[in-house]
Amino acid sequence: MGTLDEKLVTLLAEEIRPLIRSEIRVAQGEAVGTLPVGVSQIGGMPDLPADFVWPLYEEDGQPLPLAFFAQIDCREASAYDREGLLPKDGMLSFFYELNAMRWGFDPADRGCARAYWFPDVSALQRTPPPPEFRWPGWLRGPLPCVPLTFSACESFPCYDDFCETEALNRIISAYPSGHFWEYYDEAARSLGWEEESADAGRSKLLGWPDIWNEPMFFECEAVTNGIYMGDEGWMDKLTYEEKKEMMRRAREDWTLLFQLGTVRDGEHAIYWGDGGHLYFWIRREDLADRDFSKIWMIFQCA
Repeated sequence: MGTLDEKLVTLLAEEIRPLIRSEIRVAQGEAVGTLPVGVSQIGGMPDLPADFVWPLYEEDGQPLPLAFFAQIDCREASAYDREGLLPKDGMLSFFYELNAMRWGFDPADRGCARAYWFPDVSALQRTPPPPEFRWPGWLRGPLPCVPLTFSACESFPCYDDFCETEALNRIISAYPSGHFWEYYDEAARSLGWEEESADAGRSKLLGWPDIWNEPMFFECEAVTNGIYMGDEGWMDKLTYEEKKEMMRRAREDWTLLFQLGTVRDGEHAIYWGDGGHLYFWIRREDLADRDFSKIWMIFQCA
């Protein structure tokens, strides 16, 4: 532990402990040509109802079909859901528009990503994208079809996420100036945390996000309330009390639904920007109601 004060590390660990969540780690297998209908996968062609209307996102007046990203067999994944948040059956499917590649900080980005839940897996069928769909040139073809497996893991808040919790205000004065992050890492390690948050390949369901830039809870709440978050101008639109209340709601209401990292196809890899992640967020109330039409997507990279 070096020169760190053990009492302070222990104090901080007690603040971190109640924030630990459960996540479902999503591991990728070897890319294949195709998989049976109803199997969890990244890429390939999706399994959708016969009456499914392919989602579009309008960019500069042009409707752009979204790319299919992943589907999750909830019956399989929910077995690792220690908090019981996911549906126990059905299929969760995720889409994102890859030509515009919106970041999620603009209210106009609404609809650039979609999530769907199909309760009856037996009614799904393999479905190609519409004829007008085009993969972007940088991708050089469709996403590889990659099978998925799941495991249950403990999920710790990243340092930046912890710094936006109320726990920080209770204890920050006890720490030597400029060294709080060292205590945080040591305290988290004492609880079983492994320093993997910079792993661009990690995908997960639920839990805490592996952030690259800024914490995302407040951004989700602000943007879905019509506030542009691409610059600091949003601060002029809110009073201190309004921002404080919005942060409280954001922390209570929003949770990570799905984080997608680098997709690998043998020796090749598909990165999101400079080795980042795509994050699909949802309000807890909407998740409980199985209303996946209200997700919000944020794209971050190194």
